[in-house]
Amino acid sequence: MRVSSYLKGSVTHFRTNVVRTLLTLLGIVFGVASVIAMITIGEGAQRQILSNIEAMGATLVHIVPSDVDEGKISQIINDSRGLSLADVGAIESTLPMPGRRLAFFKKVPIRVTNLPIQTTDLNVYATSDALRSITGQEILFGRDFLPFDSQSCAAVSLLTESYARRFLGQANEAVGRFIRLNYRWFQVIGVVGRPRPAGNDPVEVKLPAKIENYQDAVFLPLSSYRSRLESPRIYGELSGILVDCRNLAETNRVKSVLEKVLASAHRGVRDFTIVSPKELLEQQRAAQAIFNVVLLSIAAISLLVGGIGIMNIMLANVMERRSEIGIRRALGAKKRHIVIQFLLEAVLVCLIGGVMGIVLGVAVSLGILRFTQIPIAFSTTPIVASFVISMCVGLLFGILPAKRAAEVNPVEALHNE
Repeated sequence: MRVSSYLKGSVTHFRTNVVRTLLTLLGIVFGVASVIAMITIGEGAQRQILSNIEAMGATLVHIVPSDVDEGKISQIINDSRGLSLADVGAIESTLPMPGRRLAFFKKVPIRVTNLPIQTTDLNVYATSDALRSITGQEILFGRDFLPFDSQSCAAVSLLTESYARRFLGQANEAVGRFIRLNYRWFQVIGVVGRPRPAGNDPVEVKLPAKIENYQDAVFLPLSSYRSRLESPRIYGELSGILVDCRNLAETNRVKSVLEKVLASAHRGVRDFTIVSPKELLEQQRAAQAIFNVVLLSIAAISLLVGGIGIMNIMLANVMERRSEIGIRRALGAKKRHIVIQFLLEAVLVCLIGGVMGIVLGVAVSLGILRFTQIPIAFSTTPIVASFVISMCVGLLFGILPAKRAAEVNPVEALHNE
């Protein structure tokens, strides 16, 4: 018999038993749909996390202060002053800097401002001159800080484009305006763009350990902050130090060196945290691998249930079609012909269910994106995998019914009829 004859017979059987065929399909449809939906959501979440890690700087090692109770500061202050300019000097003198860059900042607490925003929500950073080049922020209008601004403790500031548009109208009109921070006035001399591109998805992944994103901010020269707003603190002079490495591969090595340098500078007091993007990527990949195993396990259970349902229906078909099997055997059909016929029917049912499941899975994923804003990411891998899995399920769970059909005695089948 030709394959076309097998296909014609299978389609004819499906058309005469539409309801039973649809019920048989349901397990595979929902199993494949769950595979597609879960993989697209999982892949979207992974890409969003990686986007956030890249946004903080793929080659940046961040040094930030650890949380220390106010009551314990008096106990450790003789050994450590928290992050300070002394740490910057220790890093520069120990870590070879050719090909690397270093920046630092202090997050400024603001109590009074003329900007239309709650002071607790206003992000103000007193920074070194290298911060914007390290974070990839370009000057859109006006100019950046000059060495003269730091040397003279000038009352100047920079705004991010988002703040300039939000508070002062058009971004290009913000240059030359004055803003009030606490009881001092600072002139806006430039507007800067966003840092390294982040994802456009609204779902945010929390980055560890007080890492700043600098997307909405006011920048001041560190010397101007110390001269005009607040004198240097005894503990916690800086809020962060950034070391820009030559490539992602060396960030873990640089982190190891920084651990030793700061441990010595702080006399063993662990009041700092060092975050390496390569380490975050490795942790994310390990977590994603576990997540994928869980998703595939759930999908496997769904497909197993669907496969058992198909086997049950096919066994019922064998009992109902005993006379058909007997007639075909009496007309010369061999056992292998019967096996092929029933296996082909099981595979066709699973493939049709797989196609319907893919359509349903894509629709569910798009619905989730539309109504929940959870990021998704489509790829051809789960679609191809769904076809292959559907065919394998049909073959696996169609073997027993096909074998049972081939073993039907034609004489007994026709006699009972």
